[in-house]
Amino acid sequence: MRILISVYDKTGLVNFLSSIKDHIDEIYGTEGTVKYLKDNNIAANNSSNLTGFDDLLGGRVKTLHPAIFSGILSKRDSESNMQLEKYHYKDFDMVICNLYPFVEASKTDDLEKMIENIDIGGLSLIRAAAKNYKNVAVLSHPDDYSMVKDVLQKNGKIDMKTREILGLRAFSRSADYDIQIYNKLYRKLNDRQPEELFIHGYDRTDLRYGENPDQEAYMFKVNEKYGIPNSIQLNGKELSYNNILDANAALETVQDFQDITSVIVKHRTPSGVSSAGTLKEAFINSYNADPESAYGFVVALNRKLDMDTAKEMQKKFIEVLIAPEYDTDALNLLKKKKNMRILKCSMDHDPEKAIYSVSGGVLVQSRLDYRYDNLELKSTAEAGKEKLADLEFAWKVVAHAKSNAMVLAKNRTTVGIGAGQTSRIESLKIAIERGNSNVKGSVLASDAFIPFDDSVIECYKNGIDAIIQPGGSIRDDDVIKRCNEYKIPLYFTGKRVFLH
Repeated sequence: MRILISVYDKTGLVNFLSSIKDHIDEIYGTEGTVKYLKDNNIAANNSSNLTGFDDLLGGRVKTLHPAIFSGILSKRDSESNMQLEKYHYKDFDMVICNLYPFVEASKTDDLEKMIENIDIGGLSLIRAAAKNYKNVAVLSHPDDYSMVKDVLQKNGKIDMKTREILGLRAFSRSADYDIQIYNKLYRKLNDRQPEELFIHGYDRTDLRYGENPDQEAYMFKVNEKYGIPNSIQLNGKELSYNNILDANAALETVQDFQDITSVIVKHRTPSGVSSAGTLKEAFINSYNADPESAYGFVVALNRKLDMDTAKEMQKKFIEVLIAPEYDTDALNLLKKKKNMRILKCSMDHDPEKAIYSVSGGVLVQSRLDYRYDNLELKSTAEAGKEKLADLEFAWKVVAHAKSNAMVLAKNRTTVGIGAGQTSRIESLKIAIERGNSNVKGSVLASDAFIPFDDSVIECYKNGIDAIIQPGGSIRDDDVIKRCNEYKIPLYFTGKRVFLH
């Protein structure tokens, strides 16, 4: 077997070649690779013996030569063999190649370094070998070594299925490489969003089913850091499609809170949220905010789970628990609940755009941000410090509740949440009904402008003390007038946080 090697990442290369040495007839490589192999007692020939040059243009050209690519692309038929013999070219049975670290270079924000780390020859080698996978085994990442080693040691040759897998992996990696170059160079060279959308999903997880049992479903990663796909599952059954949607909603909500906070989610919208002095108190409060909905729920915490909180959680039916860290004793206690899915997850916000699928295309938008530039008092009555804190709390929650959302909160805990309704007043009535006797003394947050003064009348009838909303309705004056009549403090954020 004749092998061509040109690698930047040399991880595992020597061990791999040593493990298959009985199958190797000749090795050719680029200058740096050959030196590395010889330093590790592996015989190798310089590719310059075939091309007539070591490199050109300061290393930009090393392998771009017919002597190399003819040996990779040969069909191994009589005509191909005749042409190779005519020019004294050799064919290759295996290509081992990985690429310059463009992504790492892009992190420096140095344009010249980015440009010089765009691999040309290596990418061409990989694509050529992948195209001719029936005759050439292409190893485009150190992760491929163990599979090929096992196949060779077992069968003495590389079977067609393994060649197909290697070829597809190579095309995937080369495609991702091009996607990374386009996306990162576009951001560097332009102050606007890319004209084309390229997404690479990888590390596929097969889910049991989708939203319903007859739907196929999968989860892919699109980055290495953010969100539920990059969480570490510490316990429980595998995540379902709906688990992931709910877990994402809980995570994105709790990430907006700096104080100790617990968020309970049902059907992708918060049912109970609380910030408190301790995690145990926050969890108890978030559960008691709507205990009827909190059955088989998802909960996200923004602090390390401690034993006191774990003891409270042990009494509840929790589908998914999300936290950044876990005390060992607390984790071991909850692991006794075999089915509870326990996730360790980063609390960092995902800075990338949000992408939604629609028939025939995708929608892309920047992620919702609850923060506003200025909170403007529109009424004659002002809210005190504690009520302002509750208004700010309710505003963060309403930013994560679905369409026409109305959130009531008191003492930094939700009292009632009305969401997903076609009428805003209906959402308010639902929130009031959920809050029951606890509504009096609460504050109201609305995700979009309050279009009529009927909501203010409803607030007055139920003892709701203050309102925060974006403003912007043609009937703002009617709402302000009614708030002044009832001496209800009214604040405008000038920003909508509506989730359709």
